Amino acid sequence: MNSGDRTRRVVLVVTAVALVARFVLLGSRVAHFDEARVAWWGLEYLETGAVSYRRAIHGPLMQHLHRPLFAAFGASDFVMRAPVALVGGLLPPVALWFRRHLDDVEVVGLASLLALDPVLLYYSRFARSTVFVAAFCFVAFAALVRWYDGDGRAYLIVAAVFLALGVGAKENAVIYVLCWLGAAALLVVGYRFRVAPPLGVGSPLLPALGAYRDAYLQGPDASRRLSRLGAGVLGSAVVGVFLFFLLYAPRGGEAGLWTGNLGATLDATWGDISGGMNYWFDQSEKNDLEQYRSNLERFVRIGIEYAGALAALSVVGFVAELSRRGETRRLVLGCSYWGFASVVGYPLGSDISPLPAWILANALVPLAVPAAVGVGTLVDLGREALVDDDRISAAIVAVLLAAAAGHVAVVGVSAAFVEPTGPDNELVQFAQPQQEMREPVDATVAVAERHEGDPDVLFYGTGDVTDAGGTRSPERIAWISTLPWAWYLDGAGASVTAVDVSGDEPLPEDLPPVVVAEADCALERAVDCRRAPERLVVDDGDRSPRLAERVPDDYRRYGVLHRSTGGNSFDGMVVYVDPAVAGQASPASASRSQRGPARR
Repeated sequence: MNSGDRTRRVVLVVTAVALVARFVLLGSRVAHFDEARVAWWGLEYLETGAVSYRRAIHGPLMQHLHRPLFAAFGASDFVMRAPVALVGGLLPPVALWFRRHLDDVEVVGLASLLALDPVLLYYSRFARSTVFVAAFCFVAFAALVRWYDGDGRAYLIVAAVFLALGVGAKENAVIYVLCWLGAAALLVVGYRFRVAPPLGVGSPLLPALGAYRDAYLQGPDASRRLSRLGAGVLGSAVVGVFLFFLLYAPRGGEAGLWTGNLGATLDATWGDISGGMNYWFDQSEKNDLEQYRSNLERFVRIGIEYAGALAALSVVGFVAELSRRGETRRLVLGCSYWGFASVVGYPLGSDISPLPAWILANALVPLAVPAAVGVGTLVDLGREALVDDDRISAAIVAVLLAAAAGHVAVVGVSAAFVEPTGPDNELVQFAQPQQEMREPVDATVAVAERHEGDPDVLFYGTGDVTDAGGTRSPERIAWISTLPWAWYLDGAGASVTAVDVSGDEPLPEDLPPVVVAEADCALERAVDCRRAPERLVVDDGDRSPRLAERVPDDYRRYGVLHRSTGGNSFDGMVVYVDPAVAGQASPASASRSQRGPARR
């Protein structure tokens, strides 16, 4: 077996590990607010056949994937996260496309970092578009490198398709292109001011199409070859724009894609896109200098704590690449510039405070390339030390590699599996409910499946929880404030009613088998409440003693945090469940409920 075959097999093994790490227990964590919001719109699309771009949940790609998946497999936490898990798990083989520029150890190192980095792992198990856009744009970049290397114009089509998928996932795909152009400009500047080695094998570094100068601009057939190149670029652009339009064009309504009214569809699509892009890229009301400093500090701190191995190795790889006089690989430098620019730039544009950790993925994917070079550098130093019988140096290298691997393993397992909603896990964004909410959620889903009467669930609280207008499904509850409850209730087909405690609306004579009540948090904000859930609810557990007096003694009571670090009036809640009704669920139904709601 030659080294190429061996490398491919190792990368495939790494990919298998990546997929297992992403899919095992994928449905166990209770849904985050953002996950529930995105998935609920997938349910809405399935029920109504209507969907359009909503900037709050970013690109519409997830809804296009969720609709057929929910129809085929039911609506559950596992199913809603499966597309992201699959894309994240299949990212490592992209490393093989860089084999002209990286040696075998570096290729395996790149695949391993993409597979096992704790931040990438955690958010590959999270139904949000961050890993989508990072993965799709990285594939597009790799395809452009293959095209640049002379492997055929088909790679232009691949790049266009995946770039369109990236934009369809999240608007910041545009920033990826700007990062590529900026990195290319830095490489050009470096080439002009000092003698630079080739980018890969063969051709000198020149701006834009300079790699093809000899092939397309010289010789008797130059005009024909240049025309073919232009046709390839134009054709790939057409494919990308067409796919982009298919993703963003609305479905349903008078301006829907399949109505036959192309003009109205184009107008509606452009209106949605322009409004969203103006919102996300207008910096006039974004972070000031102090907020940016705070975001940058948090970005770097979480990066060191959770992606420290990749970050440190990227610095080692970048410095090692710069020191290789006459051998500098522009791919490595370009990805370093791209990653470093992302570290500096993304904290500037965040509209969420504190800065969510998922933003790190945008920098970690390109930095995995110089980090892979860092792995290769340490391995080479270890080999040289062994050849020279320098046991001390070899031991130091072995310790460094073991420390990097240990950091990845320990942090990754702890963040993604042991404490995926824990108070000390910095990857947990504040809108994540406590994991203790899983048990009452599962019991509620079981009730919805088996209860014969109406309603199945009563919400009891202020106007922040109830919504007498019933403008969202499920009726009578404030859709945004109560997520992820709306996702679980609507997915289970539960019937819901509500009582506004701030008004004179009376409680029903007979309480339904599930009662969800807004609760007062006994401590200042919610950080300490997470550490002491039993202190979460004061006195009888409700804003009004009327409810506690009415709940039958045999109902089981749960006190949980609806948001991990506050920021919502529905932070504290108590859930009362009639165990007799919840226990009527068959073993099969109970098994389904542990994975999330089952659409009726």
